Amino acid sequence: MKDFISPLSDFGFNYQFGREQSKDNLIDLLNAILHERLDFEKIVDLTLNPTENKGISPEHKTTRYDIHCVTEKGQRIIVEMQNQNHPNFNNRMLYYGVEAIHRQDRRMDNMNSWDFSIDPVVTIALCNFNQKEFGKRQLIHYTFRDEETNERFGNQLSLVFLQLPQFPDREEECDTFLKQIIYSMKNMERIQTLESIPFSKEATDIFARMAKRSRYSALSEDEQLAFDRWLKFENDRLLEIAYARKEAIEKGLEEGRAEGKAAGIAEGREEGRAVGIAEGRAEGRVEEKWEMAKNLLNLGVDLETVSKASGLSIQDLRKL
Repeated sequence: MKDFISPLSDFGFNYQFGREQSKDNLIDLLNAILHERLDFEKIVDLTLNPTENKGISPEHKTTRYDIHCVTEKGQRIIVEMQNQNHPNFNNRMLYYGVEAIHRQDRRMDNMNSWDFSIDPVVTIALCNFNQKEFGKRQLIHYTFRDEETNERFGNQLSLVFLQLPQFPDREEECDTFLKQIIYSMKNMERIQTLESIPFSKEATDIFARMAKRSRYSALSEDEQLAFDRWLKFENDRLLEIAYARKEAIEKGLEEGRAEGKAAGIAEGREEGRAVGIAEGRAEGRVEEKWEMAKNLLNLGVDLETVSKASGLSIQDLRKL
């Protein structure tokens, strides 16, 4: 058992960022992610509403987070966070953002009127995998913009993707707060002591908080039990995936060999047929030459002329 639980695992991420007790970590992470936005306002508080999607077991549900944030100027933004890959991942992120906008429809609340005022929605996806269309970029922002002028169309919906594998793997390359947080999340399992926490300057910063909250020994008895159940299920799931992959490869090899053998037999037959036809044609042409030579000799044509006409040697004609 490793002493530190990875914040990138489902259990670890939820424990580090998905609870009321750890929302200080989430505020720091969101501020680091949104820092480069032109309309950025620092988040000072938030309310977490975890939304669980039904999984194949209680220990392995996919969780996304409906986060209502309050900024320094009192602006409210809604953040949808996702830490799992899915088919059509980008479309899912767009859907979650649109869904968050739709939930603001207040026309059904006691039949009140609504002027379509919308709190900004930012959908943030922590991708612990690479997406081909993003190349080697670390942080990708999408907004609605005019194709001709590139002017932004409101701030009602933004999509933000982080490709975690593209973030630095060396401490000395982490020159921003966000890079330092991602580095710590990626390497938390390798930390052996609290004294070796990278980037930590004081006991209250996010790096120290993540390390302390990631220690297995610091979990309550119920939390340790929940983690053990999750870990068992995750290991079983990975073994099932590996076994299914092995079976698929073996089946593919068997089918490939059978197809190759059948194709080889078919090709052999085709080649044999082609050779037979060619040889038959060649033999037929030789017979035609001999037949022509016979007819010419019977007509009394001299050997030299027959040889030139048939292509046969004078010696062969004498035998004939």
